[in-house]
Amino acid sequence: MMRSSTSAERASRPLVLGWALAAALVTGCQDDGKTSQKHAAELCAKLAPVVAEDVRQVRTGLPAGSQKLAELTDVDPGANLLALQRAIAGARASVKDLQVAKGTFFSFADPSGTVLRSEADPDMLANRSVLAAFPELRKVLAPGSGVVEAFGEMQEMRGVRNGPDLQWVAVHPVQGSGSELKGLFVTGWSFRAYAYRLQEAAKHEIAELAKRDGLKSIPLLYVFAWKGAKAYGGPVTPDVNTEALEKLDLSAKTASGPWSGTVEITGRTFGAAAQRTPELAPDAGVAALVSTL
Repeated sequence: MMRSSTSAERASRPLVLGWALAAALVTGCQDDGKTSQKHAAELCAKLAPVVAEDVRQVRTGLPAGSQKLAELTDVDPGANLLALQRAIAGARASVKDLQVAKGTFFSFADPSGTVLRSEADPDMLANRSVLAAFPELRKVLAPGSGVVEAFGEMQEMRGVRNGPDLQWVAVHPVQGSGSELKGLFVTGWSFRAYAYRLQEAAKHEIAELAKRDGLKSIPLLYVFAWKGAKAYGGPVTPDVNTEALEKLDLSAKTASGPWSGTVEITGRTFGAAAQRTPELAPDAGVAALVSTL
């Protein structure tokens, strides 16, 4: 004969169910943290080769583009700025690597380093000296120089209106028929704008990872480009996310290889990962924050 439940047993059931629900929620949060961490690490592993290829395109394409630019520009490139703008576009179009290069600016500067014209409008760099803003680039003036690169900050190269930013700039001499220096071909990218590009590229990947792992929704994603102790997210990345990532000391964590872990930001658990991109710089890399919803 089945024993009927006592009043004490019936009273304990809500408490037992509450414990079970709490345990399930804790387990779910732990699983979300592990899944988010795994996704962040997988994304960084996919994005690091993208950065390497983007850097290669600039380094390979700039010499050929400079040669073509020399052919397309007038004896006095600054005499007709509209023609110079068309020449920059034509030089890019003639070199496959530059056609697809992810530079956020392509400009022609005179031998003193002052930009005469950029490909894009509005031309924020016009009449600004890249050699004054990036003194290391002066090496390009040495006879026989090739591609010269530098990191630094220039207001007119910013990828966002406010907040910290950093630029990677590459230049190559544009030589006339008599080997005289005609000017400089200048390109590169803002870290904030480049981080946005990487984040957009990663959206398809995170959707595929979510589908693969049977998630009901696509995780929240932020991608960063970093150098040294500073990280740079896209234009709408919350500052608190960037600050939390910087506190992790990504340079130290990736000293022996790719790193991943979890971090709590404003009550939400994120999977975090970072990987170096030595093709850009020894202390540069990509990072991702992922949170399953």
